[in-house]
Amino acid sequence: MVTVVHVINQFFAGLGGEDKAGVPVGTAEGATGAARGLQAQLGDKGKVVATIYFGDNYFHEHPEEAKAAILKEIGSRKPQVVVAGPAFNSGRYGVGCVEVCHGVAESLGIPCVTAMHEENPAVDAYRGYHDLNVYLLPTRETAAGMNEALMAMAGFACRLGSGEELGPAREEGYIPRGIRRLERTDRPGVERAVEMLLKRLRNEPFVTEVPVQIWDRAVPAPPLSPERQATIAVITTSGVVPWGNPDRFKTYRNTFWQKYNISELKVLEPGKWEAVHGGYNVAFMNQNPHYGLPLDALRASESDGRFRLYHSYYVVPGNQGSPSVMKRIGQEIAADLKKEQIDGVLLVAT
Repeated sequence: MVTVVHVINQFFAGLGGEDKAGVPVGTAEGATGAARGLQAQLGDKGKVVATIYFGDNYFHEHPEEAKAAILKEIGSRKPQVVVAGPAFNSGRYGVGCVEVCHGVAESLGIPCVTAMHEENPAVDAYRGYHDLNVYLLPTRETAAGMNEALMAMAGFACRLGSGEELGPAREEGYIPRGIRRLERTDRPGVERAVEMLLKRLRNEPFVTEVPVQIWDRAVPAPPLSPERQATIAVITTSGVVPWGNPDRFKTYRNTFWQKYNISELKVLEPGKWEAVHGGYNVAFMNQNPHYGLPLDALRASESDGRFRLYHSYYVVPGNQGSPSVMKRIGQEIAADLKKEQIDGVLLVAT
């Protein structure tokens, strides 16, 4: 029987949502929360010996302390495999899962499996580490795919824990990491290459043996000229909008953007603005909307004559935004900025 430690966040541990995102690392013996579902999928082939949980905010605010505490708990139990997640399209949770798996594989030498949606921003971190002992399985965007995700992770964990040698990503179903291994084949490379070339010329499907990941190239803009006053616009993904959310933004997976006029405002008054976002606790933003749109600081700087603030700000709640959709939104906003002859942009971090 394969022994497993399951690492999850505070939500899937059953502690609560954003109001509990600051809880420190904790451990429960056996399976609790989502780990009970993993145990059900493992059946008599594996046993969850402990469930380790952390608050999403706590992990990112105290990364070294969180990782050290998690590694200590895992090391003391000596499991054969560690399972983290699934994180679906939650970026903070996904990054936590990847960082935990990387730390476990590097420091303890224990194989790990995690799972999340392919457009989760943490997938890039997973690919960048090139860990031979870490595997990431694709999931659906939301927790509606929990059962199938846990089923896949349980099967993978049993194979990892038993020491079974796994094949390439296209055969096993995990997300590739760009790791290349030498394999013996009965056909020389020239024959395989010619076969792929002929298939491509005939528009027939084929699978390359050396996949190349193509990244977008962003050319830095030239610096603003100090000789004239620049017009600066503000873009925020924090989801700060007029109170009542007049354009009906969703708390996640938005597909459009909006801009709101602030030409007559010196500050953003609480009660007249709110945050529409499902990726953090909006209570603090609602108490002080300047966390997401620092109009007070910008007006103070503007009064010094350093720049002129554009009459409106751009906003989209960025939670669980699909990269393809966000790319399109970025292009639309850029076109509007160009039309309005904006010189520079301040992108506010959430």
